[in-house]
Order: sequence, then structure tokens, then C-alpha cells
Amino acid sequence: MNGTAVKGRGGHRTKTNQLGGVILAGGQSRRMGGMMKALLPIGEQFMIEHVRDAMLQLCGSVTAIVASEEQARLLSRLKLPSMLDTSPGQGPLAALHTALEYSRDSALWVSACDMPFVSEEAAACLLGQMESSSMAAIPEINGQLHPLQAIYRGECLEQVERCLQEGDFSMKGLLKRINYVRVTADRFDALGVDLSFVDNINTPEQYQEARIRKGV
Repeated sequence: MNGTAVKGRGGHRTKTNQLGGVILAGGQSRRMGGMMKALLPIGEQFMIEHVRDAMLQLCGSVTAIVASEEQARLLSRLKLPSMLDTSPGQGPLAALHTALEYSRDSALWVSACDMPFVSEEAAACLLGQMESSSMAAIPEINGQLHPLQAIYRGECLEQVERCLQEGDFSMKGLLKRINYVRVTADRFDALGVDLSFVDNINTPEQYQEARIRKGV
């Protein structure tokens, strides 16, 4: 896309009956010294490429949500389409709003960019646990919810907008408003899915550990 991110377009779009992939890549990475975590190398790929490649096993398309044109330019060499967050600096809920508002897919597999162990098997499990009334499927591992490695239906957009309008920028605030399925560790264990798919990288120490786990 020549290093230029697509700006979010207003209005709700006609949905297609498929799953789209969204990578949240606009964070400031303060604990990593301001480095763009998406472009930290792990093995022969950047971290965001591990996420992208897993998503492409299930998704018709994968898009990164970024905070600036500079971030978009850096990702363009990976041939990864990107969109500018319409509310940069407001956290992942605002980025999710941008993704839902623009997407034509009926549901989105959403992942933070700093989760290099993402698993298409885990995402397929989440998708399979959703009921007709479910607006999202969230993994719950060791009692902790992981809303940044989850599936969201397009119907979540209205509640995301309400959260933002009321000044609640937390993912937990959204989960209080929507009907979602909690998918616990035993479900993933039964399918042989490694629970590391919810692990994220926040510190240099965690980054080095991830490189070792990836055999680097």
C-alpha cells in the first residue's frame, strides 16, 4: 500500500459472511524502550509476521491497525495492509472500534501484535464455541480473560461506540456490555492447543524468552 495507511471510513458497511484478521499494532511500547514491538525479529520473521501467518490460515484478509503513517510505512515492506486508528493513543478498544467500523467481515479474529505464539487452532476453537447469541468468544486461562486474543462479531460495534462515548476505554468495560462466551483452558487442552497462544511480550526479558522458545 506504498507505506500509506487507509483512513477509517465512517458508516456501517455491508458485511460478508467470513472471518477477518485484525492485528493491533499501534501501541507505544514504553516498556520496550519505545521500539515498535511488531517489528522485533523472532527467528527469520518479525513478530507481527508470526501473527499474520497464523491468521491467514483462517482469515480471508489480515489488516494491521496502526497509530501513524510512519508505522504504516514500516509495515508496508511486509505487504501487510494497514489502517490508521481513528483515535490513536486511546488504547486497544479504540483500535477495535476502527477495525469494526471499517470491516466488511461478519466477525474478526483480533490479536495484539506482541503475541508471537498465536494459534489458528485456538482461534478455530474460539469460533466453534460461539453460539448464535454470542457477540464474542474470549479465552480464559488460569482465571484471566484475554480480550486481545479473541473473536468479535460485527454486532459489537454499537457497544464499543457506547463505551467510547461514555469515556470508558477499557476492554473490560466492553465485556460488561456484551454477551460473550468464555472458553477455558480445558477446551484448548482437549484439542491439544498450547496455551502459550495468549502469551504476550511486554519487556526485554520476555522478548528474549520468546526467542528461546522459538528456537532462536
